Amino acid sequence: MKNHFWALLGTLLLTGALAHAQDGYAAPGFPMLPHRRPQPPAGVAPPRLASPILPRFWHEADPTRQASGRDQFFKFVSEQAQYPAAARPAPDRPGDLLPTGRILVSVRVRANGSVRQPPRITRRELARPEADYPPAALRALDAEALRVLGALRFVRSAAPQDSLVVPMRFITE
Repeated sequence: MKNHFWALLGTLLLTGALAHAQDGYAAPGFPMLPHRRPQPPAGVAPPRLASPILPRFWHEADPTRQASGRDQFFKFVSEQAQYPAAARPAPDRPGDLLPTGRILVSVRVRANGSVRQPPRITRRELARPEADYPPAALRALDAEALRVLGALRFVRSAAPQDSLVVPMRFITE
């Protein structure tokens, strides 16, 4: 009777441990089954930004064509970039500062004209030290810069890859 009790208790403990182990651990040599994550609700994703095919103005030798291409580039960026609502103070915290300044973003352009994803934030030059702003506001500015610059398309080129640093200025009105 005593041995039967211990055998039953051991079996219960082992089956409970096996059921719990499947939550995030697989023994060596045994595959771990992927967990199914719920799909995001349909229609929540913002519309994808469509860029016109812009000239690679930094390759132009003619100053007039270079200036024209640069104007097209910055016109697209300034029309599409908006000060994100998530960077504004929450209603329960009206005293939070609005981050203003510029963010320098490194963009790599492939030979086919697409931007290598994702662009990379290289530096923030803000009006005040970063510690004065809420971290969520800084993340919102970064996300907006990456959204706009990640959608860029340029004309094809023989160069395998180009790199440029784009300043994005965020000011409040």
